[in-house]
Amino acid sequence: MRIWPNRMRRLLKTLLPKTLLGRLILGTGVGWSVLVIAILWVSLRGGSDLAEDINRSHLEYEGDLIARNIQHSVELRLDALESIATSMSGRLQLNGSSLHYNEQMRLSRRSALLELFDSAFVTDASGEVKAFAPALSGAVGLNVADREYFRFVQEVGRSFVGRPIISKLHDRRPLVVMGVPLTDAQGRFAGMLGGVVNLRDGRFFLDLRSLRIGEEGYAVLMTSDGTVLSHPDSSLIMQHVPSTLESPVLAQALDGWQGTGTGRLTNGEPALMSYHQVWEPGWVVGVFLPQSQTHQPIIDYVRRQWWVAVAVVLSMLPLLWWLLHLGLSPLRRLARQIAQVGRGDIARISLDTSLEELRRIAHTFNSVEYERNRERAERRSRQAYLDAVLSSSPLPMFLADIEGRISYVNPALEALTGLSAASFRHRAWLRRLHPEDRSVLFALWRDAVDGGHELHRQLRFECGDGGMMWLELYTSQVKNGEKPQGVVGFIKDITHLRAQQKRQLWEAEHDPLTGLLNRRGFERRLDETYRRFREYGEMASLILFDLDSFKPINDEGGHALGDEMLRAIARCLEGCVRRDDHLARLGGDEFAILLPGCGNPQAIRIAEQVRHAVSELSVLRKDKRYRVTASLGISCLGADDSDAQAMVTRADTASYDAKAKGKNRMMNDARCE
Repeated sequence: MRIWPNRMRRLLKTLLPKTLLGRLILGTGVGWSVLVIAILWVSLRGGSDLAEDINRSHLEYEGDLIARNIQHSVELRLDALESIATSMSGRLQLNGSSLHYNEQMRLSRRSALLELFDSAFVTDASGEVKAFAPALSGAVGLNVADREYFRFVQEVGRSFVGRPIISKLHDRRPLVVMGVPLTDAQGRFAGMLGGVVNLRDGRFFLDLRSLRIGEEGYAVLMTSDGTVLSHPDSSLIMQHVPSTLESPVLAQALDGWQGTGTGRLTNGEPALMSYHQVWEPGWVVGVFLPQSQTHQPIIDYVRRQWWVAVAVVLSMLPLLWWLLHLGLSPLRRLARQIAQVGRGDIARISLDTSLEELRRIAHTFNSVEYERNRERAERRSRQAYLDAVLSSSPLPMFLADIEGRISYVNPALEALTGLSAASFRHRAWLRRLHPEDRSVLFALWRDAVDGGHELHRQLRFECGDGGMMWLELYTSQVKNGEKPQGVVGFIKDITHLRAQQKRQLWEAEHDPLTGLLNRRGFERRLDETYRRFREYGEMASLILFDLDSFKPINDEGGHALGDEMLRAIARCLEGCVRRDDHLARLGGDEFAILLPGCGNPQAIRIAEQVRHAVSELSVLRKDKRYRVTASLGISCLGADDSDAQAMVTRADTASYDAKAKGKNRMMNDARCE
């Protein structure tokens, strides 16, 4: 074990110069080299940090600019649709479910509209496409009444940007549909004017896909649920965000956060990334810049300066040799006189020099024994002082040998744990360690002793009154030279801190108004449920619903009355579900019930209980009683679901159908029946 250290020492002695002058030159040269390297390293680090800050600001600006441009482009297209819809509405005549136009809806003449969209279409009130430009086989006569964009425009009566879809008429191309309502002369809904944007090769996204930030940076556009709309790699369009790109920063951005952070690209390379929201369609812009690109100019600069530093160090060595040779001449005279004293030629050293250090050497010879005795007395005094400090310290402390046997505990540790010093010396404290922490602590103690490093561990400990507390343990070895003599340990009570951390975790995943899970907490449990479904085949169902007639409560009774109704809903939901089910308020008046291990028949029964319970609730304001109902959608996990969001999408669609068919009802996903 000791062969290699001995060989290294012999090799080092062989390589070192045999004279003090040579060693000083070597040491000073090495010191200069280390200093130069340190300066270059500091320059590299400081320059890298500065470059990263500059690139963060630039990336923030670029992302904000892109998001604003996309927002403007969306608004421009919606404004164009609304303008044309306004001009068309005066010529519309509603006749049953058929729509007639004075000019037979010649969309091909709307050149301005076709400059903004890849294609445009008009439907009547029943959802049948009456005109489509440019002409496309099978488009006219197609009924889109079941499409999300048509239902929204029909029910809400305002412009809408739909979620991305795969078109059956456009060779399965990914599309985004924007639509505005058409009304007849009496203001009744007469149809829809829509514009289609091709995600893969449409004019709307061409500039964004070709955009580059620097040499390798690029921009990505995605929906708030993580579906890619635009990416330099066209194969990723309409795919979920790649797992290699997922990060806490992206998760926050999909929840509505804007800002700049760090993560990894799809190839795993570290990168700066800035996310910005496009609020109108609910999209997210991500701008990415590889960190290698941000640091490369600084690295090139340091490489150029390295050769300058080497030349400076080499040119200084001759001057260094001359100065050291001149400065060491008194030391050489001292060496000669010490040799003369050793031979008995002279009785004492008499050195004519102005160097104070050399003059004191002779005095040091005569004072060695005195200094040694004084050191012994000081050592005893320090030991007594250390004992007093340990006893009076308010910080709980203990001393132990290498094997972990405790030899001393101070009063602060006895007061904290409620155990006497004798209990610690007799190892009775071991039984008070939590079973899960005991074996881990033994292993970490041995590892710290063998490795000669500190031990830091949080553990659970049963104090004298029987209560369980969280303690934080720090230990450090006490050495005599290289040989460990024992261990000194410090204890800190972190019970309150652990409780506070647990409370903060709860608050991060729960809605403060109702106490139910918020969207973040719901998404985490949804992912856990999907993982169990994939790994163990455990079935799961989901109920999504929002409240009917909730807006009048806020408008007439105020938000305080609306909050009272939401709290009442939360309380009644708790009585309708099982212990292991997850209740969440996703935002506004939208709620979710995740049912792990629950089949579709049981989910239907629970949904009916919820619907009935919600309809029975009421709140009172100024002698007027307000009620709401719920439109519920039910779905379940299927074997071909690529992620949990597929179940959410089906439940959301079913909820939409329930509201469209009269509200206060539930609709079951057809795949679950």
